[in-house]
Amino acid sequence: MTQERIIKIQADYRDPGLLERIAANFRRFWVDIKWLNMDCNSGNCVIYMSLYDGHGLENLDLSIITLSKMIDIDNIEELDGCEYKKFELKYNKSKKYEWGVMSE
Repeated sequence: MTQERIIKIQADYRDPGLLERIAANFRRFWVDIKWLNMDCNSGNCVIYMSLYDGHGLENLDLSIITLSKMIDIDNIEELDGCEYKKFELKYNKSKKYEWGVMSE
């Protein structure tokens, strides 16, 4: 059974490796990240993540507890009854890169 949870992480941003360290924590426990959204203002970051146990190992609780012990993490909230829409982005023009070459 796939169990999905949405969490809110409040963290201190001191270097660009913050998201790498958070993602590595979940990779260590074989927990998949479905989507994430991050907003940083003057060193304080709020990160929303959707996590799910696609392998059925039941490591979600352990991965969240382990993440809460990291140095840059202030706190983690598990959100119940959360509704979200898919990522919507409006743009006028774009450039496409494939294998280091821009194509039109």
